[in-house]
This record gives sequence, C-alpha cells and structure tokens, in this order.
Amino acid sequence: MENTIRIFIGTEPMQWLPTQVLKYSVTKRTKEKVEFKDLQNIPLNLKTKMYTGFSFYRFSIPEACGYQGRAIYLDADMVCLGDIQELFSMDLKGKNAIAKQMDDKRFFTSCMLLDCEHLKHWKIHEWVTLINAGLTSYQGTMCGAPDGMNHDDFGVLPPIWNDFDHYDDTTKIIHYTHVPTQPWKKPGHPFRGAFLEELNECLEKGILTREQVQNEVDQKHIYPTLLKDMEDYITSHKK
Repeated sequence: MENTIRIFIGTEPMQWLPTQVLKYSVTKRTKEKVEFKDLQNIPLNLKTKMYTGFSFYRFSIPEACGYQGRAIYLDADMVCLGDIQELFSMDLKGKNAIAKQMDDKRFFTSCMLLDCEHLKHWKIHEWVTLINAGLTSYQGTMCGAPDGMNHDDFGVLPPIWNDFDHYDDTTKIIHYTHVPTQPWKKPGHPFRGAFLEELNECLEKGILTREQVQNEVDQKHIYPTLLKDMEDYITSHKK
C-alpha cells in the first residue's frame, strides 16, 4: 500500500462529471498506482453550515487511513496537469501537512498532502463536538488558522499545485474556484481548455459516454451545450 498514491476527493452528486475528469487527468499523468476515494455522506451532525456539502469531510482522511502513510486531498473542481507523484513524495519540511498559503496565518485546504501518522489528533467527530459547543472555530479549522484545531500542522505547498482559475506551463493543478463560471456550469471560461481537453479524451477512450454526459445535462448538473462547445473548442485548437 505504501507505493499506492491515496487520493481523497471532496465531491457530491452534482459534481460527478468533473470528479470523473479529475480522476482521469491524474491517472493519465503518473506511472504510479493510484487509489481514489470519494468523500461523501459522512454523518457529522455539524451545526455550522459547511462551505460545500462536503467541505469538512477532508479532515476525516487520516483516520480513514488508519493514521498510517501519506494521502492527498483534492476538491472535485480541479484538473491535474502534472504528475501527482511529485506532490505525493514532496518534502514536508517537518510539518504534518502542506497546503497553499492564504496569508501568513491561513491556508487553502482544497489541496493537501497529509502525513497521516503524525495527524492522530485529527479526530473529526471530536472536532465537530467542540465546534458545536462554540469552543473552536469551523472557519479557522477549514483554513488551518490559529483559532482552529490544526494550525500548527501546516506548512506551505507551492501554489502551482492549486492554481486558481488559471493555468500556464508551470501549473500542476488548476482549480476552478468560481462556481458560477466553472467550465461545466457555463460556457466561456478563459481557461476552460484544461477541462474540455480531458473530457474529450475521456469520451474518445470510452472512460465516459455521451449518454452519461447527457444524463448530467438532464439533471441540470452541467449546462446543455457542453458537448458542442467541447467539440468546437477541440476543433479550433487542433495543432
């Protein structure tokens, strides 16, 4: 198992399509064995409204791994453009987790590398009890801030592993953070190409079917002309 890259994805039913595209984009670019687990439907009884339907679930990962080995957390609305092994083997520099820095005290935890063996104090149900009692902060814990439960654990992840709504030749993961303009929600995102190209390959290789994509349209999880826009984009960007 030590040679397997464990990746936990925060997702929900309406993000089924981007989740599948993300998984493909990861496996396509690494030679290592990858094991995915979708983080969904964990009963928490958290009284504070989560940022998304799954946001706090990310802190259950060390326990789910038996507090052993390393694991990666990713949000579903990402596309991987680099070899995930580079992230998985990154030097933690004495920290227990790394994430993109927000400021000198906070972090964006939407992409994390975790050393589960040193995160035995990450006990999500105990944290929920403390948050519900007003003894610690949900918001602070979500961003690894001093008023949360995990501030001392975090070190800095290079921002190319969580590049917000943009990519260039250095980007390892693009994160479509602005929900209304995500390239499966609305046409015209200036950096839609990363998603559309991966989606096109998924369809060409039979990893996804057009019927499955249409089903997501029917459920109003994605916008109606996504397939046509994908085809137009691919045609116009052929080398």
